[in-house]
Amino acid sequence: MENLKTGSKGNLVTYLQKKLVVLNYPVTVNGDFDQLTDDTVKNYQRKKGLTDDGIVGGNTWVMVYTDTEHPRDALKRIERHNDINQLHPIVRKAAVKVFVQLQSEGIPFRIYEAYRFPERQADLYAQGRTKPGPIVTYAQPWSSYHQYGLAIDFVLFENGEWSWNDAGSKAKLWSKMHELGTQEGLMRLGFETPHLQIMGTSSSALRSGVYPAGGDKLWYNNFMSALGK
Repeated sequence: MENLKTGSKGNLVTYLQKKLVVLNYPVTVNGDFDQLTDDTVKNYQRKKGLTDDGIVGGNTWVMVYTDTEHPRDALKRIERHNDINQLHPIVRKAAVKVFVQLQSEGIPFRIYEAYRFPERQADLYAQGRTKPGPIVTYAQPWSSYHQYGLAIDFVLFENGEWSWNDAGSKAKLWSKMHELGTQEGLMRLGFETPHLQIMGTSSSALRSGVYPAGGDKLWYNNFMSALGK
């Protein structure tokens, strides 16, 4: 996904402008990254402590997502949440780029789950084994990329309800989500349709303490908390 800047046009610009309006910025929604949009983006970036260059890339999209989507944090470690700020920055930026592209095209995916604590992974792994319900994962705690902040789950959200339906006409929507994920450096798991995870590492490498470079304080502090440190 290319960065947006002065001269950009199209659905992504329209989506950005709509979000800026939601945040009470006086921008015209016209699909054209014009001078007013450029000035507005720079103003927003300054307020958020970002480089005010008017270029909308990963960092700016993360801020827009956080400010407009109000991600749900988990009150307990066994609960689901979708706060992308606890993910590794590589996955955080990739995930939000997938999200905004889907939204700009009217494809109703939302981020269902971001970081997942090992307690929740254990609970999900028990389902279909020692707890009622179908099997939903084959990964035990610390075997899933979720525990390292390196995975994200997207699920369709239609008419106020989550939907895992991937049959019939819905199949192409899931294919589009996976395609965009691949373009942003995230790979799917064949047996977990909503799941996208970072490329270029392995569960064994992660369990041995070899993590992708570029982690920031938000990711590190949450990860250390999960490790009990």
